[in-house]
Amino acid sequence: MNLDDLSDFLLVATHEGFAKASRASGRPKASLSRKVMELETSLGVRLFERGARLVRLTEEGAQLLARTSGPMREIAETAVVLRDRRTQPHGLLRVNVPALFGQMMMGRLAAEFTRIYPDVKLAIALEDRQVDLVNEGFDLVIRVNPEPNSELVGRCFLSDQVLVVSTPDLKKRFARAGQKSPRFVPVITRISSSGEGIWKIAGMATKEISVKTVLQLPLFTMIRDAALTGLGAARLPRLVVAEDLTSGRLVSWGPAADQPSELWALHTSRRLPSAKVKAFMGFLEAEFRKVRS
Repeated sequence: MNLDDLSDFLLVATHEGFAKASRASGRPKASLSRKVMELETSLGVRLFERGARLVRLTEEGAQLLARTSGPMREIAETAVVLRDRRTQPHGLLRVNVPALFGQMMMGRLAAEFTRIYPDVKLAIALEDRQVDLVNEGFDLVIRVNPEPNSELVGRCFLSDQVLVVSTPDLKKRFARAGQKSPRFVPVITRISSSGEGIWKIAGMATKEISVKTVLQLPLFTMIRDAALTGLGAARLPRLVVAEDLTSGRLVSWGPAADQPSELWALHTSRRLPSAKVKAFMGFLEAEFRKVRS
């Protein structure tokens, strides 16, 4: 298989036709058609159904597009890095971040990063789902406590303590009960959590409280807002409840004796990190080093 022919096939398939591919690339339409026909001949299959006004992929063509578009894009990106050896960050940087982090932090961070690196254009998507960096075209993703994944590499730029919090009245009510009544503490949890169990609170000695879930919500901000009504206690990152603790609207029962809330910046291990990706990761580390100091 000739890689030049494959590249021309991807150009036509991506632009959904020879005419659009010709306009986008400045290549003659006849030349693109000939190269695609040569690829079809070498593979022994038809890749496009050609009509008077419409060109569409055959089943074999769709298979070839799905299997080769990602690797070919990576080859092109690697060639640019090796050829240019540019150290100055530039170009479009697509970043996918969790909704909560985006709402709380990304406005200020994006403005500061743009001030430092004016040649980088940030495109930020706020989503809580797991995205496919290669196939969806993201350069970088920020995730909370990511599972180990051989496809992704990166750095933890923030480790935030998780606190058990509630309104002052709720904490007082269960403090008065003491050891006389082994009551369940009503709690508000994320949707993925189990309904009943034991929460451990760290301190001089680990304390255990029996809990019963009264409400499950998908986002930390929603859990915080529900906790502010006094319905139940919650386990939340300090970052989310810092202002509420300062004002006294919420009080801490102590740090949760489990995994901290870690924020990681990740990119695919199959790509050489570009200057813009390295710059953004270094920027996050520097910004949150200030928070910790």
